[in-house]
Amino acid sequence: MPHFTHILGGWSPNIGNAFFQLGGYHVIQSVVPEATFSIINEKPGYPQYWNPKGGNPPDYFDMAAAVKSDYLVLMGPMFRPETMDVWGDSLKKIVSQGTKLIYLGVGAMRYEQEYIEDYRKFLKKFPAYLFVSRDSETFEKLGDLAENAYNGFDLAFFIPDYYPVSGYKNLLPYVVMNFDKLPEPTFEILTGSIEQIDSSQTIHKFDFNAQTWIVKQDSWRTRFARKSRYTMMLESLIFKGSQAKVIGDYAIVRTDHRYTPIIGRRTFRYPNVMVNDTPYPYFNIYGNAELVLSNRLHACVIAMAYGKPAMVFSESPRLRLMERFNIPDIKKQPMRIDLTILNQEKAKLKDFLKKHLI
Repeated sequence: MPHFTHILGGWSPNIGNAFFQLGGYHVIQSVVPEATFSIINEKPGYPQYWNPKGGNPPDYFDMAAAVKSDYLVLMGPMFRPETMDVWGDSLKKIVSQGTKLIYLGVGAMRYEQEYIEDYRKFLKKFPAYLFVSRDSETFEKLGDLAENAYNGFDLAFFIPDYYPVSGYKNLLPYVVMNFDKLPEPTFEILTGSIEQIDSSQTIHKFDFNAQTWIVKQDSWRTRFARKSRYTMMLESLIFKGSQAKVIGDYAIVRTDHRYTPIIGRRTFRYPNVMVNDTPYPYFNIYGNAELVLSNRLHACVIAMAYGKPAMVFSESPRLRLMERFNIPDIKKQPMRIDLTILNQEKAKLKDFLKKHLI
């Protein structure tokens, strides 16, 4: 029976990592039910506040290289400037013992040509047995270097198959606001004419459930938070933020994807915040919401995977992972994906994996 090394980690600084990791773990288990697994930690060398340039500390335990298996599964936005520093030494040992590399649901952090050239050098040195992209541009620019490549999508879309959710009986219908990288915008449901709305801040409007919603965002605070990891953290510590608990007929539940660092003044600057170091409460929150509004792509992915509408507030190049499902206006208004099409895409991806893993 085949043995897989699979990573589950990096959850506390970004719980979204768990969403696609668990989705990939579930898919491989469902495709190869007789498989065995070694679950390993994420590398410690990816940049955080204390390690802006990346690179593993000299005294870390290289768990990935310690395991002998048939396949090593690498996932997510692994194509980034520091990938060689983080993974190079381990992969030399791993591939030398005959382990095949599976790049599953992968994408890039940056897509400029100079970065693409570095990613191609990495793939030539550590070629993929299976390469499943999570966006078409990654497939088009890197997939030709793999032994077997597939133009895929983010594996977090498989989470409802892995973890069905049940509802909350003691809570009003609610919307989720997930703004842990940017200051939370002010949302209002229009009751009069738009001319009556204070236009001193950036205004956007969208329709949801036959109502017009007005979005006002402090442009200065938003620009400040986007400058760097440090200013993002500083902004969240300085400004208190909205204290609204309801909007229209909806309760508001807020989530934070960064359990670490958990700082009360930052984490709980808004009412009704749910933060956790495991992903399952997030699946329940997003899977039962009436609407999810977020600067986090994977909050929106999970909501839409459960059939809920979502709207994303982000300029990240990783927005490419949304393009597969014909939701071009997700930055302008709440969007749903067609679950029939999603299920068809899931079946095709699983067929590709079955062909090469069984």
